[in-house]
Amino acid sequence: MSLPDKIKFYFDMAVTSVYDGPSNAHPIITLNALKNIIGDDRQNPSQLLLDALENLAEKYPQRTYDKVVLDAVAKEGLGLTVFISDLEDACQSGNPIEMEQEAARLQWVSENGLAVIDCLLEVALQDFDRLGLFIYHLQRANAFSQDVKNTWPYTRCMLKEISKSPLPEPHGKMDDVGWEMDHVPNDSVQLNKMAAARRLWNGDYVRIEGYRREISHWFSTVSVEMGSEKNIMNGLEDYVKNGSNFFIELAEGLIGNPLWETKIIQLEALRYFAKNASLKDLPTISSHLKELIK
Repeated sequence: MSLPDKIKFYFDMAVTSVYDGPSNAHPIITLNALKNIIGDDRQNPSQLLLDALENLAEKYPQRTYDKVVLDAVAKEGLGLTVFISDLEDACQSGNPIEMEQEAARLQWVSENGLAVIDCLLEVALQDFDRLGLFIYHLQRANAFSQDVKNTWPYTRCMLKEISKSPLPEPHGKMDDVGWEMDHVPNDSVQLNKMAAARRLWNGDYVRIEGYRREISHWFSTVSVEMGSEKNIMNGLEDYVKNGSNFFIELAEGLIGNPLWETKIIQLEALRYFAKNASLKDLPTISSHLKELIK
């Protein structure tokens, strides 16, 4: 099995996990974060990180009835019309059964099911604090070596996380919030969400205006506190300029830590900032990294 096929296999397992924890700690987040870090050396992928992928993918019991749910809706009949707005309304009502039925109806009439995922992504961003990090990483996991014949498990995974708590109403677009994206926050909790928000904001999506509407609202609610660190840790600047196994080695050192899943998610967010932030932000990134690995 090729490396992309192996990673996709683990992604498919993760999205069918029976998972009852908080959405911002869903295993698909850690798996996609590991995939990104492993990608720094595709020719010689870290076996330790691949083993961590496998172990995490197998950590939870698996749903085995996804197709049964899909087939049951088809058997009942799709009706004369199917509208995305019906799925959006079902999500706002917070009825898990209705949400699933409307999503399944759309899945059947959609050429590849991606329109359903796009719709759910926009809806979920209404509650960015709870779902933003999860939504970003699940969307990327679905897009990785995409199998358009197997999008339904990813859709059900999204539905189950969205339905864990009532959604707020859609928000209006906020202007003049872009400056918040230009900085690396000093707050470690805010760090992961900020990385997800920036990547979604800059992504190439069909419904990008809707995504930006909700993300702009979230940006308007946060205040970015700048760090005071002055020094840059060894190896970071070389990684930014030349690329290296810097983050792979840091990730390998975290495996086995009792909080390794949480730490890997943060490490990957810092990797993103290192690759995309300006050099003046490297001391703040260094400060986060030192705290992470101590």
